[in-house]
Amino acid sequence: MLFAIPPDQMLEFTSVTLGIFFFGTINLAINGVFLFWPFLLYFLANVQVVRQRTLLSLIQTAVETGKPLQDIVRAYAASCSWNHAVRLNRFAAALDSGLALEAAVRENRGLFRYDVAGMIRLGGDTPETLRSLENVAEDERNFTAILTNTLIRIVYLCTVVLWMFWVMLFMLIKIIPEFKKMFEEFDSELPALTNVVVGISEWFTNYWFLIMPLMMVLAALAIVFMVLQTNVVTFRPIGFRRIFWSTDTAKFLRVFSVGVRHRFPIPAILEMYCWTVPSQYLRIKCMKIQMTIEQGRDWIDAIRRESFVNGPEASLLQSAQRTGNALAVLDQLAQSKERSQIRKDDLFSKLVFIPLVFLLGAIIGTFVIAMFLPLIKLIMDLSG
Repeated sequence: MLFAIPPDQMLEFTSVTLGIFFFGTINLAINGVFLFWPFLLYFLANVQVVRQRTLLSLIQTAVETGKPLQDIVRAYAASCSWNHAVRLNRFAAALDSGLALEAAVRENRGLFRYDVAGMIRLGGDTPETLRSLENVAEDERNFTAILTNTLIRIVYLCTVVLWMFWVMLFMLIKIIPEFKKMFEEFDSELPALTNVVVGISEWFTNYWFLIMPLMMVLAALAIVFMVLQTNVVTFRPIGFRRIFWSTDTAKFLRVFSVGVRHRFPIPAILEMYCWTVPSQYLRIKCMKIQMTIEQGRDWIDAIRRESFVNGPEASLLQSAQRTGNALAVLDQLAQSKERSQIRKDDLFSKLVFIPLVFLLGAIIGTFVIAMFLPLIKLIMDLSG
């Protein structure tokens, strides 16, 4: 036997279904922004790192075996994707035309990260330069898991917040007003905790236009932070410069160390860094160092003034310079700053992730209790 559904119930069911579909689509789109793009950029960053390591190993193989680098690069390009193979063949053609390795790297930008490109252009294919590059690649391999976990924590937290936002929005707009109406019909009072939630609901309904811009700003900041964490791009907007300062100073010190090791004039080293670094902010900092040196100050004091090293590190460099160990200290400072950046990112993500998870749990628990107490109150009033 078939039961006819009243038109008003059918209309309500249809409207609820369309509402779920609409808000579900919006939620999936927002989750796509948080989940898809950061992980896509992280995947591209890993692909870029693997390609860079492979190309560095090919350079080292060519130096050790004495075989032409362009032939090795062409053999490797045959197994790569089309777009990367085109760039590798262009790089091999530059070597065939008689260009040195550093000149070929200059003509084919993008094959290496900017600090690695600067080190190659200053140091060439000498054993010392290749050893420094291998140390950089080894550090990246050792800390890949930490970087991955940091990104996963951020994405997971943002996803939970998004789902919680839509659920709470539905409760504040749909469920709580129904509770309030029901208790008014029975001439009863809502529990105190539920009244607080009702107050929040009414405030949110009246002033939602004040909350949404804040939510959009927080979402934009989270996306920018996750994009910068992938290291695919190296722009430094205001508000994020101090967060990534350790890794930026580490890359500067690596390039500077290679230039000093190969006895380049300091102005030439700074010019090379300005040429390779993609960030205008870091380029301006380098130009300020150049101006300080032109005023007659020591290069250690110049990089300290721009915060590439702090006071104790500058004193250590001055002592090492007097004993002839400045290069070793520069390398150690660069390595320690890079590792410090990774540890700070990991610690920051943990310190933010754990309290926020507990906070979200407390908020959800409060809402669940606030929704459950009216049912108990209503049953007691009706039974009394």
